[in-house]
Amino acid sequence: MDNPPIPTVIVSRPGVMQQSLRASLATCPEIAMIAASGDGLTALCQVQQYQPGLLVIDSNLLEEEVVALISAVKTELPATRCLVFIRSSQQHKQILAAGADAVALRNGSPQQLQTLLAQMI
Repeated sequence: MDNPPIPTVIVSRPGVMQQSLRASLATCPEIAMIAASGDGLTALCQVQQYQPGLLVIDSNLLEEEVVALISAVKTELPATRCLVFIRSSQQHKQILAAGADAVALRNGSPQQLQTLLAQMI
């Protein structure tokens, strides 16, 4: 029997990147997008409410906001996996140190996203 789709929350400021993430994740049958937010505080409330299996975060938030969100999520719901899209490789270490499960560059291809998601789920 197939596993049910993983409940997923997207955290990205409204705009092209959030729309792109929504569209990319919609092509993944393993993912069920249940909410989206444009800031860390709203995302944390959604995580507490929905207890998603996956949190997809775009680095168009402030870096401190991303780090605080990941830390809070990993403290409250350590099983929630966090995938963070970063602008540059310089952010890689800090985001992983905050507790992210995976990091991807924002300008990666849809195929790279699919591969990364397959590894995470």
